[in-house]
Amino acid sequence: MGADNGGDRTALLVLDVQNYFFQQSSRAYLKASAEILPRINELADRADRAGWPVVFTTHHAPSGHGNLMEEKWWHLPKGEECALYSGLRVPETAELIPKEHYSAFLSTDLEDILRCREIERVVLCGVMTHLCVDTTARHAFMLGWKPIVLADACCSKTALYHWAALLALRHGFAEITTSKRLQVALP
Repeated sequence: MGADNGGDRTALLVLDVQNYFFQQSSRAYLKASAEILPRINELADRADRAGWPVVFTTHHAPSGHGNLMEEKWWHLPKGEECALYSGLRVPETAELIPKEHYSAFLSTDLEDILRCREIERVVLCGVMTHLCVDTTARHAFMLGWKPIVLADACCSKTALYHWAALLALRHGFAEITTSKRLQVALP
């Protein structure tokens, strides 16, 4: 991905870097989260300096009936589990979007935020690669954005889930690259 200096229409989406997945005491703690956090922090800083919109999401338990997440998972994040992880650096200009589905687009303002800013590409990082990152990337593609997933700034419960999701995304929906390669295009 090349830099577009000033005319760049890219946004950074940071998915679910919250206590539920990043705090070691959490029942949903992801071991690889400690490895990806420094990359996510550097990406958010550099994307903000480049003038890219930076959007953070947090996953929450469903607030109403009819959301199948309740049937699939015996525990979903609530309360303090939904808070952004304390080790995450959030630029002052960043947007925060709570969500109740895998896709950051479903029942949120994300589509409006991106369309108002005439975004063409979305760079995705965060957790979990095979659920929220995958579904958001596919949804972005279906809505007309070019998704770019950063393989080394995402993680899942297992490496197999992570790599399987990346393989499927690369085949039909997204460009897969690394944070290091992307940062070459950032100031």
